[in-house]
Amino acid sequence: MVILITIVFSIITPVGAYSDVAGTWYSKGVAEMDSGNYSRAIESFEKAIALEPDYFEAWNGKADALNRAKKYQDALIASDQVLMINPHYGKGWINRGYILYNLGRYEEELSAYDRAIDIDPQNADAWFNRGYALAAVRRYDEAIRAFDRVAELDPNYPNLLANKRIAETNRDEATPFLVKYAPWIGISLLIIGGIGILLYKRKKRK
Repeated sequence: MVILITIVFSIITPVGAYSDVAGTWYSKGVAEMDSGNYSRAIESFEKAIALEPDYFEAWNGKADALNRAKKYQDALIASDQVLMINPHYGKGWINRGYILYNLGRYEEELSAYDRAIDIDPQNADAWFNRGYALAAVRRYDEAIRAFDRVAELDPNYPNLLANKRIAETNRDEATPFLVKYAPWIGISLLIIGGIGILLYKRKKRK
């Protein structure tokens, strides 16, 4: 199966919810993430958490950094903490989906994106990742519908058209010939049958 094109999860700095020092460490963690310095990002997020234990965005940043560092089980533990503090944090559910994908837990990954969509039905990121996850488990028609929903919400979403085309190609390749062309085969058989009957009747008249 062709590998689908992925997108990079982004972190947005929360405003005014925590102490300035904790916010500074959080921002430093985000900057380290952008530079690909995941170990330093984890350290920065942990310093923010030490100052503000309920800083769920920092927990989410830590989960994301651990995931990118391929420490998937640790990332899942950090994700648990995010959603224990704030179960209505949509970005936390999306990030959890990424982690579960890397753990090969695809049905749980889909459930995570579904939770994000329940929280915000207009969340294009959640819909896109739901489509990506559905395509990964070969549920192509559902994936295409999810990508169509993304197009309604954000027509310029990165890599949307490419992923939809890949899903359509994979669906067509996976569809058995007889199923794919059943309507045309049926029509052809009817035409052939009709011609056969006409020829038979003409032969009898002679």
